[in-house]
Amino acid sequence: MYTIRIYGVGVDREVLEWLALSLGDIFNAEITVDPRGIPLGEVLRFYRPEREQVDAAALLEHLSRRVVPGPQGRILVVVKGDGYVEGLNFVFGVAMPGWGGIVFTEHLDPQFYGQPPSPGLFRARLLKEALHELGHSYGLRHCRRDCVMRYSNSVYDVDRKPARFCPHCRAELEFLQPGLLR
Repeated sequence: MYTIRIYGVGVDREVLEWLALSLGDIFNAEITVDPRGIPLGEVLRFYRPEREQVDAAALLEHLSRRVVPGPQGRILVVVKGDGYVEGLNFVFGVAMPGWGGIVFTEHLDPQFYGQPPSPGLFRARLLKEALHELGHSYGLRHCRRDCVMRYSNSVYDVDRKPARFCPHCRAELEFLQPGLLR
């Protein structure tokens, strides 16, 4: 049986529970929110003050050794903060095949762009990026179609893509992970 465990870092439990329910509409998996989350100190070890961001690649490497998903399991860590990888100004998230992924919420929040709070827009963006990183963890690459696996260079790209896998990526996921999708 497929499992997805969601861990939060500074993210409201209600948002994580909503995300779990939303992912449950897409994945045929047991999806749970870990009540302990990841301690903020674990993330701050990889905070780079000169950039005011978290080194996403280093955090991913660290967490992949610390948190074990189990057979057919994946981990999704949602961090209230900003992450980067070398060569990019920021990332919405990062993933490791066979393990799971991390989503950073800073650039998903409309308030980051000087807009009024919009919980609905924030959640829509969060779901898309969670699906995207989980897709990578299950073996999908970036897609050029109208698909959640399309690369997002900006929040406008996130807003334009759907919160679903295109038929091509659905077929690939069914081949790679039979029975994963509803």
